[in-house]
Amino acid sequence: LTRMKSTAIALCVLLTVVTGSAQQKPESSGPPPIIDRELFFGNPEIASATLSPDGKYIAFRKPWNGTMNVWVKKAEEPFNSAKRVTAEARRPIPAFFWSRDSKYVLFVQDQAGDENYNVYAVDPSAAPSAQDVPPARNLTDAKGARALIYDVPRQNADLIYVGLNDRDAAWHDLYEVRISTGERKLLRQNTEKIAGWIFDRAGKLRLALRTTDAGDTDILRVTDTGFEQVYSCTVFETCGPLQFHP
Repeated sequence: LTRMKSTAIALCVLLTVVTGSAQQKPESSGPPPIIDRELFFGNPEIASATLSPDGKYIAFRKPWNGTMNVWVKKAEEPFNSAKRVTAEARRPIPAFFWSRDSKYVLFVQDQAGDENYNVYAVDPSAAPSAQDVPPARNLTDAKGARALIYDVPRQNADLIYVGLNDRDAAWHDLYEVRISTGERKLLRQNTEKIAGWIFDRAGKLRLALRTTDAGDTDILRVTDTGFEQVYSCTVFETCGPLQFHP
């Protein structure tokens, strides 16, 4: 009985405190302060940090004069010791990646927002030229066309496979591009409405995705003479290969 009385008294005290707090009216000081829009939509301090395949360097994106650029530092160095390797003053660099041998940083960039992206390569160890950064080379150099990166083969670190729609704006032809020299070789001229090319883990072209006139998707096996259908799905479905098993 004593314990019950103690509990009842404690509950009454708690209710009194809560009721008293609820009856207190907050002071009216006008609308809440406006949050700076830059906190939501401004550039991050550091983004997309990526370790080089040999583990020696880290590349990342960081603002320079208000525009996102690519910077590189040694893995053990602090971020404030990084060196800038690009000099974009107007359009931010949206994405980059390391070559398989860690010699180059490759990035994509368009011109004045036209979304016609080209693929560039820069050697972080090269001597600076203009704007205190190493010179960048345009590997695809397509005018009024958009480059798509399909594969970065493991077996040959100097190659990338890209698609270019400079011949036909609707469909991308498949090219092999050598990073060190920029040499470009046509592998497949896209006259079959191929929407994507898929390579296996050894860097061999194995599959293609085709969009039909009805909007359906065909998964095709690439052969020496053409294509063989493996699977298909309607315009109301989505289908496609995920990856090749090791």
